Amino acid sequence: MIGRNHKFLFVLLALAFLAQRGVQSQDKAQDKKPLDPAAWGKNHAGGAVPEFAHGDECLFCHRNTIGATWQKNAHGVTLRQREDAVELAPLLKANPAVAKVEGEIEYFLGSRHYVRLLKKDGYGKFDLLNAQAVLGADKKVVEWRNAEKPAWDKEGFANSCAGCHATAVDAKTRTFAAFGLDCYACHGNVSMDHSNDTSLVLLSKKNRTGKEVVTSLCAQCHLRGDGGAAKSKSTGLPYPNTFIAGDNLFQDYAVDWKRADAAQLNPGDRHVWRNVRDVAVNDESQTCLNCHQVHAADPATATQKHRRLPRAPICFDCHSQEEGQFKQVKKYDVKSALCEY
Repeated sequence: MIGRNHKFLFVLLALAFLAQRGVQSQDKAQDKKPLDPAAWGKNHAGGAVPEFAHGDECLFCHRNTIGATWQKNAHGVTLRQREDAVELAPLLKANPAVAKVEGEIEYFLGSRHYVRLLKKDGYGKFDLLNAQAVLGADKKVVEWRNAEKPAWDKEGFANSCAGCHATAVDAKTRTFAAFGLDCYACHGNVSMDHSNDTSLVLLSKKNRTGKEVVTSLCAQCHLRGDGGAAKSKSTGLPYPNTFIAGDNLFQDYAVDWKRADAAQLNPGDRHVWRNVRDVAVNDESQTCLNCHQVHAADPATATQKHRRLPRAPICFDCHSQEEGQFKQVKKYDVKSALCEY
């Protein structure tokens, strides 16, 4: 009997101790001071774009894995040559005015909800057609915007789009080394010795890429902000100045963190802003890659990891808080003055 009482007393003491530790941990979290996002690492702002291994070289070894699905991946189709976007070709004949310049169109920008049309204008430059196709769920045109008088814009892509839809942008000349997103955009300037030591590659299974590095390289494109909410300090452009994966984005990229709580933000953009702030400023540990698989071709596969995570306040950016209604995802439209939709 005495032994049982001792066990019971021990359990009570243990529970009291754990409860106290929980209170202390909570108090410590509340007392935690915000981080300076620019305090770690280095950057290449204003520097020259380095010589780097292009995706064609990477495919020599990765052709049967990454290469087999890249043209179906959301990152892989952000900007494509016309011949690689056969499903979008009918768009060019869907509007009589656009059909008149069909012979000039060489590239498609976007593929899911909005599609823009481009043509080359010398090395590392695109002209952007002012006309824009809005697509429905069946990939057919719902409406055309600014298609009455199609005209080519020589500055729009370089000033706004290049940072997220091209690779290795030189901010001085506003030219790019490769259209679309090459391996360099996320894996950085990879050492050619990585074939013998894969830990040399950012985001590889053997590379212990820190949460700050992961958040910086995702945020270089996904932390977009209208009205100057996110821009390079050195160029004023709405994308980073010579960012190389592994850099500290926030040493040159000025961000208004109040944007994360802006009421007018749609749930998708709010989710991005809050997650980046949670890691960069609030020292949280969950990065984009805890939930999203970048190389998955199927959108359902790309996000399946986040379905296995325990529920947290950030979930309710997109999911309903109503009892029993969590599986309902909020419907919303993304509006972006920067991206012109």
